[in-house]
Amino acid sequence: MHLEYAYAVPPVRSGAPLSAIVRHALCDAAEAVAARDLRWTAVLEQLKMLHAAGRRSVRIVDAACGDGALLLPILGRARALGFVAIEARGVDGDAAALARARRAAAAMADRAIAVQFDCGSVEAALHAEAAFPADILLYAADRSELARFAALARRAGNMALGGPVRESAQ
Repeated sequence: MHLEYAYAVPPVRSGAPLSAIVRHALCDAAEAVAARDLRWTAVLEQLKMLHAAGRRSVRIVDAACGDGALLLPILGRARALGFVAIEARGVDGDAAALARARRAAAAMADRAIAVQFDCGSVEAALHAEAAFPADILLYAADRSELARFAALARRAGNMALGGPVRESAQ
């Protein structure tokens, strides 16, 4: 049996180090995954509106961030739009997922982006954020909890987007 493989290599930009080319390709792949989240388009529109209104800083909270698959590409897109101070917080109860998110965030290496990841529940994160609402707040919960969290989320974020918890692949 003979197997053939085809690999696509990103085009090399003149003078760009290989690490930058690989980082760019990985960011593109992460953004493609994030774009499958139904909240992606609404978040991008909100970022564009904030930027058009003259905002140069933004605060984003993901109260069920998992491994950062949605939050981190949003931060990259905010930076690309021209935000110069991006503060972000990801909260999740899965310590292993948070470790992956921290590693991915460290690879971003952008001084304009400050991101922290905390272990905790969605409800506790929403309560904590209500004191100083985020510009954009993302959260996920079981369908039975979405309605219960909705009012709290509106107090915790100027724009709050909730969604059902994704089923884990087993």
